[in-house]
Order: sequence, then C-alpha cells, then structure tokens
Amino acid sequence: MTQDIDYNKGVTGATWNSTGHFWKVLCEDGTVTYCKWLISCLGAGNKTNIPPFPGVEKFKGEIYHTARWPQGGVDTKGKKVAVVGTGASGVQVIQEIGDEVEHLTIYQRTPNLCMPMSQRKLDPQEEEEKKKAGKYDHSFEVCRLTIGAGEDYAVLRSGMDDTPEQRKEHLDRLWVYGGFTFWLGSYYDLLFNPETNNEVYKYWRSRVLERIKDPKKQELLAPEKAPHPWGTKRPSLEQRYFEVVDQDHIDIINISVSPVITFGERGLITKDEGEVPVDIIVLATGFDNMLSISTLNLVGLNGETIQDHWGNGVRSSMGIAVPGFPNLFYLYGTQAPSAFANGPSLNQFQAEWVAETIQACEKEGVTSFEAREEMEDQWVDLLHSEWNKSLFPKAKAWYSGSNIPGKKVEGMFWIGGVVSGPFP
Repeated sequence: MTQDIDYNKGVTGATWNSTGHFWKVLCEDGTVTYCKWLISCLGAGNKTNIPPFPGVEKFKGEIYHTARWPQGGVDTKGKKVAVVGTGASGVQVIQEIGDEVEHLTIYQRTPNLCMPMSQRKLDPQEEEEKKKAGKYDHSFEVCRLTIGAGEDYAVLRSGMDDTPEQRKEHLDRLWVYGGFTFWLGSYYDLLFNPETNNEVYKYWRSRVLERIKDPKKQELLAPEKAPHPWGTKRPSLEQRYFEVVDQDHIDIINISVSPVITFGERGLITKDEGEVPVDIIVLATGFDNMLSISTLNLVGLNGETIQDHWGNGVRSSMGIAVPGFPNLFYLYGTQAPSAFANGPSLNQFQAEWVAETIQACEKEGVTSFEAREEMEDQWVDLLHSEWNKSLFPKAKAWYSGSNIPGKKVEGMFWIGGVVSGPFP
C-alpha cells in the first residue's frame, strides 16, 4: 500500500450516501473506503466467459482459459491440444503453439476474418528521427480528429464509386500497411452499404486464399459466402495464422454444424466426430463484454442498483455516466465508442473530460453531480438508431451481446466514433 494506491484489493460494490454526498466502497476483505468521486476503470472485458459445457469435470487432462493463462506459460510441446474458439485470443494461441504441438484440434463456430498485423521491429535511430521531426506529436493530435481515435481515416467515398481497378489499388495499399487500417481506413460506407461490404469481403478472401493450400480449410477459414458482413464481428490481427492452420497436423471442427455435446475423459465429444483425445484443452471463449460496471454491486439513489437500472437493457449518458448514480463515472465501457476506437486514446479523452468535470464541480462547490434522465433517453435512442442503420445487427458478436446465450441482444457500443464522421 502506498499513499495513493491500495494493492491486492477486490472491490465488491459501493453505496451512495445521499446525506453526505459520498460513496462507501466495499472490499472482499471487509475493508471500507469512502470517496467523493468514484471512477470505474473496469473497461468492457472484465468478466471471463466460460460456456456451461456439460461434463467438464470428466476431463482427465489440463484445462486453461486464455483469460486466466498461467504466469509461467503452458507446456504444449509434443502434446495433443484442443483450442475452443477462434476469436482474438484463439488466433493468438493457435499461431503460437501450432508449430510445436503433436496435434491441434480447433473447434470453430465462426471463421475469424482477421487481418495482417504486419508487425516489425523498430529501428532506434529511425524512431529518434521521428521524435525530433514531431511525427508522434502530430500522431497524437490526429487521434483527436478521427472517428477511431487513431491515425486511420476512412476515405470519403463509397466503395462502389471506385472502378474494380481503383478499389483493388486502394485495398492493396491498406492490406500491405497492416493493422486495423484495412478496417478503419477503408471506405466510409463499409459498415453500412452491403455492396461495398461484399466487395471488401471478396478482396479479403482472395488475399487469404493465397495463403491456404488445403481446399477444405479454404472453405472453413474463408468461405465463398461471407458468414457475416465483413467487419461487423471484430476482425482480429494475425501474424501467420493461416499458414499455421494449413498444416497437416492441425484439424478444424465446425461446431456450428457438429456442435459440442459434452466433455469426455479424453477430450471434447462432438456430434459427428465423437471424442477427439487430447492432453490439453484451451478455452478461448472470451468475455461477457457487456457487463462493465454491472459486475459490481453499485447502489445509487433510492436504493436502486445498477443491475436494476440495466434490467431491461444498458442505459447511460454517452457511455460515461448513469442517472441515479451521482459522482460516478466509468471509462472504456458499454455505450461508449470503446469497441471501435483506439483504447489508449479514448481512455485519455474520457479521463480528461472526467477531470475537467470534477474540477468544475469543486470550483463551483457542487457536491453531487449526475447525468439527467432526458439525456440518457436521447443517447440510448441515438445509439440504437445509428446501430440499426448499419450492418452490425446482421452479425452474431459480442458487440451486441449475442455471444452470450440468454442475454438481451442490442447495440452495445456507439458506432458514431470518438469524433462524429460522415454516415449514410
């Protein structure tokens, strides 16, 4: 413990005191902290999602979830391994262990339409020259002007305004550059116009097929018909994912066709393949990204809990404050642009706003500050209106909570960007 930081504490909840205008914060060890302002930095991915697979206790081997990876790592060399899930962490694990395992079985529900990371080692001298020239100062300023709070600008024309040759030239440039540029720096109507989206998917598929030799895996990893509009289910970044998966000692089971029935003593049992024996099972099943501050037992005005407030769907004012919960702010969470923005930049911008708000309240002697209900109503209506204009509702993804059985499916993040941009 230091003057400003208390380590190894598990916060379970907090209660607002309407008389004294302060929060009483409760911890797992029974200790209590009192504060005037409460800021949640839990983000959106703070609750591990472990599907209720039947028979998990039967399995005699090792089981790990990517969100709870051992500090010392997992020894997979020469072993038979199963990876369940092909989201971001699934892609990362597969391309790291694929070369060293004896056999790898991938349980895939939806192919990951991932993009090349194009990672490279930085040259110290080159970086120093960039700093002196003001390259990074300029980059930080640009982050305040773009929809995704990064350096990627979407071109201000429809993908259908380009000829096929122009479209290929533009997409070639983005593909080689790497990172999320192919997604966020593409055409402005990519996520709204089915025709543009289909052309981008066809281009993506052509580039991926170049890297896969096995015809069966080509169709599993890059099917002729897109499994969903491109970019509406988070496209991960990869280094050599497709080359790794294309190897003979790696199999893919399509669990949307042959679902997992139960765990057995030796491995997962699916409808068509039966039990595939493995030594290790890796659950790359992600997070319940929609919960954010509702993982805490927060009690606001009139005894209302955050769970009560969000009982019929998430509601907030601009994804940063909630009516009925004074002096409470949450960063990088639901109903903000969190899923579609550069995280560090968005966090900084939100933190600056919170700091300025608190400073203004302190200067004016305001002891209780909360979002207004009418502003919450306006924000929720606007968020859902923009969401429903887009292609996002056509995908089953954590963007809408549809990756968690039983959850209400709704647009959970603001797609209008950190800085409002042009939309159809």
